[in-house]
Amino acid sequence: MKGRFQRFFESIDPHDSSLPNDNIIIGEDLAMISFNSKESAQMEPKKLDFAIIVLCLKGELNLKINLEVHNVKSPALVTIMPGQIIEPLDITDQIEIYTIALSKRFIDMVNIPGWQQQYMAIYKNPIHHLSDQELRGLYIFYTMLYGAAANTENPFRLQVIENLLRVFYYGGVSTLPHSKESTMSKNPVVQRFTELVQEHYTTERLISFYADKLCITPKYLSKLVKENTGLAASDWIERHVILDARAMLQSSDMTIQQIAAALNFPNQSFFGKYFKRATGLSPKQYRESRSK
Repeated sequence: MKGRFQRFFESIDPHDSSLPNDNIIIGEDLAMISFNSKESAQMEPKKLDFAIIVLCLKGELNLKINLEVHNVKSPALVTIMPGQIIEPLDITDQIEIYTIALSKRFIDMVNIPGWQQQYMAIYKNPIHHLSDQELRGLYIFYTMLYGAAANTENPFRLQVIENLLRVFYYGGVSTLPHSKESTMSKNPVVQRFTELVQEHYTTERLISFYADKLCITPKYLSKLVKENTGLAASDWIERHVILDARAMLQSSDMTIQQIAAALNFPNQSFFGKYFKRATGLSPKQYRESRSK
């Protein structure tokens, strides 16, 4: 049976049913895949349950992340977090990109101090255009990591990969501007709240649920979230729900009733009212506006 990384990356290339031999997939934890043609980087919107680091060496593309269009002009680094929705759009003919896909479990295993504190900064600012020096450094890290991952004879291969990922983070990613912009890093409770929302938003939409998980009162949680992010805690929850709903309405054949069920609304009517209150459109109106 094909693993999730192979299914995902094969879905990007509709012209090929198997990945090239020089790409690497290690179980359900890590994949290193390169693309060097326009045809090899197109797909429908997909919600990720893993992280992807994309190093763009040549070419240019418009990439939709969480339904927002970003222009990626090489050289650039793109970091897409678990839970985000991605869709490559316009792509130049001569695109050359290298990707590292990491499961949430493997990220936890690597255990980089400070990584979680940078989560929201990277989540909100996924694109960084690189200087020539930054590109050279990140590409060196990538080739070192690729070499370690390709060395199947080394019994300590995973341990080497884990340590090289730490080097990649400390020597490259953590020095980029988007890793220094997070105000949320000052408050681990707020950081944990955002992680819990991402994990539970399809089933839990009450602030009290998250407050209980964090062993604080709903009022205090709301205060912390507002002070650190500028958004109400309820807005964080709603944003995740609406983003997921918009993606399904825009890119799937699911009925509105099925989408309501997938997001654990009691019925289609309740979902419709929730969606319209947040967007100003009914689910049907939103779907029709996107199909024009």
